[in-house]
Parts: sequence; structure tokens; C-alpha cells
Amino acid sequence: MLLFVTFLAFAGATYAQHPSGNSEVFDYTSCYCWRYEVFCRTEDSDWQWAKDECESMGGWLATIDKKKTHQEIRKLIRAHADNVTCSNYGFWIGLHDARDPKTSRHKMQPEKFSWVHEQCHDFQVWEKNQPNDNISQDSHGENCVQLWYRPTKKGNYDDEYCGEPKGYVCQFKEGRHNYVTDITFRILPRGHFFKYIQ
Repeated sequence: MLLFVTFLAFAGATYAQHPSGNSEVFDYTSCYCWRYEVFCRTEDSDWQWAKDECESMGGWLATIDKKKTHQEIRKLIRAHADNVTCSNYGFWIGLHDARDPKTSRHKMQPEKFSWVHEQCHDFQVWEKNQPNDNISQDSHGENCVQLWYRPTKKGNYDDEYCGEPKGYVCQFKEGRHNYVTDITFRILPRGHFFKYIQ
């Protein structure tokens, strides 16, 4: 199994009311950082397996919270985890139709999808005419989301049958990092390491 990693650090201030309730005191957080690891497909790596695997490593199936995150993960996949290397046409992320029971179809209704990790709710970039909730192979429809890669598909969202083996993207919370401007590569036992710090 090949593994590729990217770090994304986001600077920015977040303010919250202090737990004491004092209206004049606020907490301040100046930096947080996420690590994303991209794995190639295995025979077992359907959506639930990938979710369990990410959680067993202390993370979760990736939440894509903004355009910059989406762009960097796509760059990582293009550079190291293309179809020749990974032998698959998509990578699972943590977006899915979690309704149980599923009382209606979600065709062209992306608002019916939710993230396994509620880091964000609003950033979604669907491929044209997606989600389509195809039921030709499974009457339950396509309830899990991949970053879709085909010759004309470049990593936007696509709903897919959850039982299909795909590559997958895990996300991990990291401590604070000092800012650097360079991009470095090194070899790890399980594949390549790619580091990006903004």
C-alpha cells in the first residue's frame, strides 16, 4: 500500500466566549494544522473499511473544508497517486448520505450529505450532474462520496456505491507548526512523504 502525506497549516484568529461567561474575556486560538494522508486502493477498501482504517490510526476520513484544502489534496494525488500508481479511479472522503433509513433519493440534492467529522458544512465541489444517486447496481443508491478521477474527471465530488474499493484520504489533527516556505520530499517505508505548510 502506498501512502502520500500533506500538511496544511492555517493561520487565523478564532475567538470564542470565555467559559466563565465574562462578556469581556475571550479565548484566542492563532493556528491549527491538519495532516492528510492519501492511500491507494486495496481489495478491501470500500467506504466503511476506509472510515474504520482512518479511525484506527487516530484520524477520520477527510473533511475538505475550503477550496485551498481541495486544491492541495488534488495536487498531491496528481503528483503521486495517479491511476498508474494506485490502480483506481477515485479516493474516498468523509462525505456521505448518512440517513438511515434513507426515505428519499438525493439526486441533485447535495444538502442531504454530511461529513463524518463536523469540521465544516458548506464547502462542496461536485462534478457536473452529481450527485446522481444511480441505482443501476444497488437499489440503495450511491451514498458515499469520492474524489473522482477519470481521464476527464480531475478530483471533484461524485457519489458512488459505498461497497466499491477505492483509494482514500485520511485526516489527522496536528500540533502547531512553525511556518516555512519550502516544500520538501522524503521517502517513508510505506511510500512518499509530501509536506506543505502554508
